[in-house]
Amino acid sequence: MNELYNVVFVKEGYFRNNKNFIEMLDHNKPQKQSRRHYVFLQVQYKNNNILIPLRSKLRTNKGVGVIGFPVPSEKLPDAGLDYRKMLIINDTSYIEKPKHTRIPKSQQKILQNNYHKIKEEVTAYIKGYIKSALKNREKKDKKYIFSSLHNYHQELGILEVLEAREEAASTKE
Repeated sequence: MNELYNVVFVKEGYFRNNKNFIEMLDHNKPQKQSRRHYVFLQVQYKNNNILIPLRSKLRTNKGVGVIGFPVPSEKLPDAGLDYRKMLIINDTSYIEKPKHTRIPKSQQKILQNNYHKIKEEVTAYIKGYIKSALKNREKKDKKYIFSSLHNYHQELGILEVLEAREEAASTKE
């Protein structure tokens, strides 16, 4: 384990309890979802725990902007963190920390050496998503159309802002 991040699993119960979520990896396959490695950054955004999936094949869509970070290994040269599919899990009982990290040391080193850059990129991705959602463009913007952040508008404060806008508009009428 590391003081900047942990490689964790998300328990099956989380996926079973959130079947209605959209744009999730391995949608409606909780057993498969719970075997996927997630990088649990020791950073919070608006008091939310951020988990980013480590994918064996990160597809970087050119022209969309930063949507992930490459974390290659000898066996998986296209592996990387996929910001589009990050999870926000504040109930830590859903997070399972294995006794031993089961990712290669080369990948651990990349995560360790690039923690601050990853943290900045994740924060920028989230802020960009929020900005897009507040303009009601999150399902149109190419960078965010496939984002799992569609499921976390309450946690990100988006609903609160939209409700306040709605209330302000109704009092003007």
